[in-house]
Amino acid sequence: MPRTSATVKDNPTPTNEFGKTKAELREEALNGVLQVGQLAMLTFGQFSDAGAIGMHGPKLVSETVALAENNSKVASKVDLLIEIGPYAGIVAAAIPFLAQLFVNHGLVKAEMFANAGVVPADQLESEMKLTIMRRTLETQKQQAQMEAEMRQAMSEFENANANGQGNAE
Repeated sequence: MPRTSATVKDNPTPTNEFGKTKAELREEALNGVLQVGQLAMLTFGQFSDAGAIGMHGPKLVSETVALAENNSKVASKVDLLIEIGPYAGIVAAAIPFLAQLFVNHGLVKAEMFANAGVVPADQLESEMKLTIMRRTLETQKQQAQMEAEMRQAMSEFENANANGQGNAE
């Protein structure tokens, strides 16, 4: 039996499968564009432009989202960003990764991507060596502990056999 309009709940702020309103999705999409833009400015050494995006971008996003609520033409353009949002996320994630590789091979300086979490190659190398050393030390400690437990178990086993407790009747 088809649903009647009386049985359908009125939802004035439609949400997606993640429970976000259209306004929240628009805000995320616009913020993502600004983040990619800011990273591009940093890449090309335009630090003041990157700062301007960080300083004034949030207000611009807020006003654009509010305008999209009342203007279908603006909404349709902003909503396109929602559609490409997942792809923009991949691009935004790939840029720092690729930048780190470029830094590691001396093609660019880490300072250009500092806001993206890129670090000098020698720092990254030291962190990785330290991580490996810590894991190796932990493995050695675990090995020594297991060997001590095995010696203890063997001693208990031998004592039990020597006392005749190990023989089943």
